[in-house]
Amino acid sequence: MSGSVGDSTSLYGVPLDRALAQRERHADDFDIDFGEERVFPGLVEFLLDEVTPEASVLEVGAASGLLTRPLLERAGRVTALEPSAGLLRRLLSSSVADSPKLLIRQGMVEDLSPDKTFDVAVVTFTPRRGVGLSRLLVELGLRVKDKIVLLLDDDNSMDWAYLARAAAVQGFDVSLRILSSSVGQLENRRRAVLLVVNVSGWEPADRLLDSWALDASEVRVPYPTPRGEATRLVRYFLAGGDRAMRVSIDQRGEERLYGNLRTAVHRLARENVTVRRSTDGIQIVRLPKGTEGDTVE
Repeated sequence: MSGSVGDSTSLYGVPLDRALAQRERHADDFDIDFGEERVFPGLVEFLLDEVTPEASVLEVGAASGLLTRPLLERAGRVTALEPSAGLLRRLLSSSVADSPKLLIRQGMVEDLSPDKTFDVAVVTFTPRRGVGLSRLLVELGLRVKDKIVLLLDDDNSMDWAYLARAAAVQGFDVSLRILSSSVGQLENRRRAVLLVVNVSGWEPADRLLDSWALDASEVRVPYPTPRGEATRLVRYFLAGGDRAMRVSIDQRGEERLYGNLRTAVHRLARENVTVRRSTDGIQIVRLPKGTEGDTVE
């Protein structure tokens, strides 16, 4: 695997060792139906509509092969990429593995040579978060000729929205639609986001643009700090849709404001928000949802 455990969060947006360990545990519990709880009628059809018939497809995070079979029926050739040795064994022992159109590989996208190219990449419910998603998109852009198709969770983290914006900042052509099951009460229906990134004509930038930092709003707090300001800031942040907020103040008041913000976050949103110091002030950051239950690509 590329990247060490220590820097995995900066590369993938999640601690890779923990995510892979969880994936190994799943290998003991699931057969080819791994991930079935996220797939509802019509979802696969929408996904396949974005795959050109007879295309060369890279399936990122193939797991035990739930979506590998329908992809094989549509594509000319499928390379199934899976980092977990346990789930890879499940895939290799399934009937899907007998297809002459299928190549199975263990690893991450970063482990693939840039010289190896595909027409389409399909990514389903990757647990990568934040900048890790943006990095994945660029890595795939270097290896894909036509389009990247991503199925993402419609959760409170709003990572799909930030990824769409990050893709546009990187110079990709992006389309997005929210898919919903037609079963059950409206509030209980399952939803997923289909993000299609057109790679044709894309030229990589010299560096990965920090589009996630661009999503942060900025607030300047006067000094001395007004009474109750930390609580107001946290409530304002919770009510909005920002991924992060930069809070700046005269250095004389920064330490106290930081402590007050930590107290306010602990009281109002300790499971949803964190506060941290940075070189340019104080950051209030929304935490991703669903990390423990997600799968790794």
